[in-house]
Parts: sequence; C-alpha cells; structure tokens
Amino acid sequence: MNSVCRLIIISVIVFSGCQVNNQSGAKHETEKDQSIRKAVTLSDNWRFQIDIRNIGEEEGWFRDGFDRNSWGEQTVPQAWDCYETALWGYEGIGWYSTTINPEDFDPGKRTVVEFGRVMFYSKLWINGEYIGENIGGYLPFSFDITKYLKPGQENSLVVRVDNKPRMEWLPGGKQIEWIQYGGILEPVKLTGTTLTYIDDFTVQTDLADGKARLNCIASVVNETGATTEMNLEIEIARGNNVVKKDVRLHYNANDSITARVEIEIDHPELWSPETPVLYTAKARLKNDGSVTDEVCDRIGLRTIRTEGTSILLNGKPIKIKGVNRYDEYGRMGPTVPEETLRAELELMKSVGINTIRVHYPQSPDLISLYDEYGFMMMEEVPLNWWGGDTWGEVQESPDILDFAKPALRKMIRRDKNHPSIVIWSMANESATSTEPGITVVRELIRLAKSLDTTRLVTFVSARDPRKHPAFDEADVVCFNKYNGISRGGRICEHIADIDSFAYKPTAEELTLYRQYYSKPIFMTEFGCQSIKNMHGDVYYTEEFQAAYIEKVWKAIQESEGISGGILWSWADYYHRKYFINYAVYGPYGVVTVDRQLKKGLEALARMYGGSLPQK
Repeated sequence: MNSVCRLIIISVIVFSGCQVNNQSGAKHETEKDQSIRKAVTLSDNWRFQIDIRNIGEEEGWFRDGFDRNSWGEQTVPQAWDCYETALWGYEGIGWYSTTINPEDFDPGKRTVVEFGRVMFYSKLWINGEYIGENIGGYLPFSFDITKYLKPGQENSLVVRVDNKPRMEWLPGGKQIEWIQYGGILEPVKLTGTTLTYIDDFTVQTDLADGKARLNCIASVVNETGATTEMNLEIEIARGNNVVKKDVRLHYNANDSITARVEIEIDHPELWSPETPVLYTAKARLKNDGSVTDEVCDRIGLRTIRTEGTSILLNGKPIKIKGVNRYDEYGRMGPTVPEETLRAELELMKSVGINTIRVHYPQSPDLISLYDEYGFMMMEEVPLNWWGGDTWGEVQESPDILDFAKPALRKMIRRDKNHPSIVIWSMANESATSTEPGITVVRELIRLAKSLDTTRLVTFVSARDPRKHPAFDEADVVCFNKYNGISRGGRICEHIADIDSFAYKPTAEELTLYRQYYSKPIFMTEFGCQSIKNMHGDVYYTEEFQAAYIEKVWKAIQESEGISGGILWSWADYYHRKYFINYAVYGPYGVVTVDRQLKKGLEALARMYGGSLPQK
C-alpha cells in the first residue's frame, strides 16, 4: 500500500475521580471480547505431523486435497515437546493443519490471521496457496488472508514449523541456555475489520503538578480507494467514570493518519508495585454514529526515569528486588493455566519481589498479570550469548541487527502500553565489548529510545561492566556476577567460604563500579545452584544456596548508590539438551521447576522484606 502519513493533534481536559475496578479475577481479554471486531480463536481441529526427514514440502503436505486425516490430533497452543515424552527437547520440523469454517470470517471484511508465538521459523499455506513465512519465535506475526479465503466453505490452514537454531538468527548462536520449545505456543486468531481500521494505539503518561497528562496516539489506515471521513473517539475510564472525546478525521484513498489526543487527569491514581491501579483506554472509529472499529487496552498511570544514581518510579527512588524467570512450569512447558500462574504470582508477591526479568519477550496475557499484580518488568530482546568464544563458536557480525531490530520493534509495538514494563533490555551477556558488539548494542539502544521515550533502556554485560563502552548511552548499568561459584575467582566449597570468595569480592566490585559510573547500577543476575532435599554446608545443598544469596544481597544492600539486584533465578528450569554435561537442568531456583519450595525461598523472603504464606 502506498500511503501518506499525516499527523493531527487535539487536546482535551478530563475531569478527575475516574475509577477502575482492579479485581484479581478480571481477565485482560474481557474488554477486547466486547469489541466490534470479529475475533475468532482457532483452537479446535488441529492436527500435527512430525517431519524428521524434512520431506513435507517436497511431497506437498500443504496442498489442497492432501490427506491429513492420519495426522495426530493435538492441542493448540501447546509446545510439541508436551505432546509425547519422546518429543521432549525435539529440535526439527513439525507440521500443523486446521480448518477455517465459513462462520469464522466475514467475506465483506478484511481478515487477518495472527500467530502469537510460533517457535521458530514458520511457513503458511491456505487452501494450498503459499501465504508467507516468519523468522523469529518470540513475537507475533500476521498475514492479511482476505483474498485467499473462499466464502461459504471450509478453508484449510497449514503451517510448517522449524525450531532448529541457527547462528545467524536470534538468540545469536547455536549454544542456547534455555529450551526453545517447538510449535505453536500461543493462540492463533482471526480478526475481521473494515478496510478502514485502527492499526496501532499507544498511551503515554507524564506526571506534573499533581496531574497525569496522557498522550494518546492512534494510527488509522484507510485501504479503500475512496476518500472518506470518520470520527475517532478516545475513551479513558475507571469503573463507571468515563470520558470520551471525538475527533473528525479525513482520509484520502490509501491514506494513513496518526492522530494524537492529549488528555489531562487531575488527582490520578498511580500504578506502582504497592498500588497497581489500572485504567481502560479505548480508541474507536465511528461512521454516522456507528462504531466500525475499536481497540482496547488496560493501562497504568506511572513514570519511570533516572536522577543521578537513582531510579525513580513516579518521582520516588525505588530499590530493585527482583528475580529472573523463564516462562516454563514443569512438564507443561510455557503453556500454563491462568489459575496456576495466579497462585505463583501471589507467592512471589508475598515474599517481597517487585521486579521480574526475562531473557525474551513474554506472552501478553502473562504480562497483563504482571500489570495486575504490580510487578515491574525488564523485558529483553532475545540476543543472548552472541559473539565471543565461550562455547567455541565465534560468529560476530553486525548482520545480527537484521533480526534484532525487527524483534525490538515488534516487542515495543506490542507491549508498550503495559505499565509493568519499565526497562527495555537489548542483550544479555553478549560480546558487547568488541567493536562489532559496541556497534550493535548502540544501534539497538538508539532505536529503542526513538520508539519509546517513556521507559529506561539498557543491556546486560557479563562480569565487569566497565569493559562495555555502550553503557554511556544506556540509562542504567546492568551486569551479571557469580563470585565464588563461577570461573574468574576462588570457588566456594562450603558455607564458610562465602564471606571471603563471594561477599567481599562483590562488595569491592560494586564500590569500583559506583565510582566509575555516575548513573544507576544494579546486578541483573546473582545466585547459585541447589538441589531440593540435599542438605548440609556444601555447594549444591539448600542451606548453601540460602546462605550464598543472603550474603550477596547483603553486599548489594550495603553498597551506597546501588539500585538493587535480580536473583538468578526464581525457579529451576530445563536446559537445552546440549548445554551442560551433568544434566539438562538448571537448579538455580528458590523453587523447583514444578514449584516445590526450597530453603532459598525463606532466605529470599528475609532479603526482600516479605514473608511466606502460612501453611
């Protein structure tokens, strides 16, 4: 589409006293389900076939009329690792098929199929016709399939998925720490809109003089060949208190407009870990009073910025008390029932955790729970262990930006309205001390800041952050350090060693880094392994882990000007099968992979000022 982008700005003063009921049982999809858009989740009639020999394309498994009735019936979304024990950790090719029924779409509307997360390389066919492909497993992709659908009959949808890692793709190397669960991991949805529709909706918050000023930005697309006019209505609400503002927009044929509406709220109720207040924001297109398109999101009014060596949330200094977390839960993989997640988040909240860090973009439904429970979040581009020679495979080229930049754009576009996300991270433990690495991370930082001015931007180094010059453009300095348990220093064998080999080196290094940088610093990883039901004073016991993390946290707490730390990790996790020699398992958690409690959780509650629930 050849389009022209135009900008319209309107200001409106909004009354104070809006309220939203923030009940723990509310679902993020509730408002969206009431939208004028036709939305269908393709959850039934899925079939799956493994393709170990990679013969499916050659034999035409995608063709219209090809017999797929013998393929296994499977649940979508769900990692194929969970279908059968024999598929656990499978890296290869699998095929999916389902049916789009006539009632699933309106022939008079534009129909888009959206995949939330497919791991990792996908190809798509409808009725045997090739639609397109997507490289990247952590973020959504979509196709306009209007012209491929046949009204009044069943339409076949076939997807080929390949989750074999490649060095030139993200995370940036063959050696990957976590399991890249295969298959379709989030819902597949059909969305029907008119040919004039809202393509994107952003709400940004600024606080000043006891007021919240909201910058509401709606991108509207007209794909018709005709000139038209419509009203754009913006609505901000809490509970029964609602404000609406109509703006008249004029579209030329194949025109794209970005409209900004500035809203001011007196005495706003702010989002924070202590008070995770949520508002509802809607954007609607109206033609002669009738709603033709609508998008909706939950938002929180809050700001995050730095001042000197402090991180300020809503203008007040905060201390990061965090955990790293993978989105897997036992043998369920990354597809976990909501009630299970809620129980876990309530436990995390009770022990005093206020921040969650992840190595790759998360499910938007999970992030919505973080919004609701009041967790701050550090979301990361999945650029991990790229470059360097740690694993004997060196491939360091700025060409990785061909994949990292689109991932960053998608992550910010999708997640920018979530109040829980306060930091965008560009990479983890990558070769960002070399010239190619410096170039890559600087370009990503600059791109992130151009896309979103309302959050902090950084990346994470391994060990000494002073060797990574691009921190001069980051808002905060983040580094991982495992004194006493990893290479580069004396190793702790017993609890008595922790003071000398972990606590003291950590305290000394934090002092050096604080003197070197005049901006906020915090540790994004610290911790050690423990195996449940192993006891004593030696490494890998529950008692050793509890003593170790408390000592390192003590060093963080006592270091003036350090903004906190993030424990590695909340839960044990499964390693990719080629990662480690002794087991395909990372026992760094204070709970096990299926969430049994360890003694380290008691230590974490003491560290973070929380408590464990009464048994």
